[in-house]
Amino acid sequence: MKPTDYKYYMAFPSNTVSLSSVPKTVRNSTHFQNLLDAKIIDLEKSGRGRKVTVIKPEAYAEFVAKHFPDTTNDTQTKAANIRKFRNSKARKIYTPPVFLARGFKLININGKRVDLKTATESFGLFAVKEPNLTTDNVCFVENLDTFLKAEKVLGKNHVFLHRYGRIGTDSIKNISAKKVVVFVDYDFNGLAEYLRVKSVFPNAILYMPDNFQVLFDEFSVTLNGRQKATKAIMDSPLSEVVMIRELVAKTNRFLEQEILTDD
Repeated sequence: MKPTDYKYYMAFPSNTVSLSSVPKTVRNSTHFQNLLDAKIIDLEKSGRGRKVTVIKPEAYAEFVAKHFPDTTNDTQTKAANIRKFRNSKARKIYTPPVFLARGFKLININGKRVDLKTATESFGLFAVKEPNLTTDNVCFVENLDTFLKAEKVLGKNHVFLHRYGRIGTDSIKNISAKKVVVFVDYDFNGLAEYLRVKSVFPNAILYMPDNFQVLFDEFSVTLNGRQKATKAIMDSPLSEVVMIRELVAKTNRFLEQEILTDD
């Protein structure tokens, strides 16, 4: 069941829930009809309308225990969602941000001195949950394949970071750097990620190759129909955002960042 179901089923025993306030998805559900048919709940007249009343409390308690087994632990994890709603995706959950890092220097991560060069050269990357990180130069890379080769484009002076999933502003608030570069696909999703990073780091710059227009003319691909420019993108006065926004909108094409690390 969904959180909406849980909210109303837990409220029914209070005897104050009017039928008109219950969503149709709940009223028309098999569970609700079964409760009515079994005379576990009833619809009593209340003023000009009707209200939901539990008339067999013990049977109703069994129903709640069966369909919402965990009503005490409200920690929003996938396991808690399964216990309560039998659906891991029933409620939005908090998932700690996980970042992959590559680099060729010593840096401070979560209060520890980390030899990122050794980790990168020996294992390919370093992974950290909820990073609190301090370094001089950071480059956020959108795609995993590019992240694994980004030094070919930007050199070895940056700490390259790639988040598992889209970057959110909260996930990077504890990262500190003097210089921030954002290396993304040149499309609406990439622009949205750039603007999110820039909202945290006003000095962040979008990496743009000198031959961008040539690469776009030769290697751009058709834009996925599901991509749309957000309000933040449409309202942005930044010249780099305006240029890419208008180019993508006009051509319905975009440039994937992987072309820049092509062997």
